[in-house]
Amino acid sequence: MGITVKNTTPDTAKVTLVGEMMDGSFDARVMAETDVPYTKYWDNELEQRIVYLQPDPDQLQSIVAALNERRLSLDDLQNFGSSDGGTSELPI
Repeated sequence: MGITVKNTTPDTAKVTLVGEMMDGSFDARVMAETDVPYTKYWDNELEQRIVYLQPDPDQLQSIVAALNERRLSLDDLQNFGSSDGGTSELPI
């Protein structure tokens, strides 16, 4: 089963910042593209990536759960994002 998530469009300029923590867990926040920090967002992060998706709060929870349960990789999630609008069907 998948979920359909809106892709970011240039007029919304919202992105999802996804972080992998040092303990192997993941966290994510939806924010304006201009609010993404150039430095670490989370104190204990190992890596952070911008994904051009604009999930609602329930979808964001599902995405983070799929990352934490290893049903979705960070690379695969990033490949689903797009800045040209439309939607993405995530396989989670």
